[in-house]
Amino acid sequence: MQQLEVGRHEVQWRQRISRTEGLFAGVAFTAPIRRTRMWQRATAYTDIGRTIPGVLAVQYLERRPERQVIQVDLKVLWRTLRLTFEVEQEAPNAIRFQLIHQYVGEYRGLCVFEELPSASADGARSAATRVNLTTWYQPSRPVPLRLLLLVERIALLQGIESFLASCESSEEAVAPVR
Repeated sequence: MQQLEVGRHEVQWRQRISRTEGLFAGVAFTAPIRRTRMWQRATAYTDIGRTIPGVLAVQYLERRPERQVIQVDLKVLWRTLRLTFEVEQEAPNAIRFQLIHQYVGEYRGLCVFEELPSASADGARSAATRVNLTTWYQPSRPVPLRLLLLVERIALLQGIESFLASCESSEEAVAPVR
């Protein structure tokens, strides 16, 4: 596990690459908002375009509290891809997603939210949410996995930085309670 600083926040990064098993990446961080609000923000999938580079459009094909099917139009280099993600939700604890695409391959993920009390430097207490996101990717054809890992790392860390910055600047950030 590698400790990184993203903005003002500490993030734990883990990774593993295998030609036969694919690419595993994981990231864990603490967001300064309560889990219920974190859940609302994390499941607002139309905001994906603001945090992930190259997203052109997001559309719901199915939308129920426990399951969504989301179509994402994505521009990668010179190509535009239409990807369909199936998302299962266990509010407010976990999100599981998968993408199976003939050209891209198989991409799966699990994101778990845990509400934790935290103490600030002055001893005040506030609620925060621990986020643990793990992804697995198996390409449909031979590709440079180290390059894909770099792309995954950049996308995840940029998304986290943007998300945490929006949490800090919003009125929903949890104020310390004495």
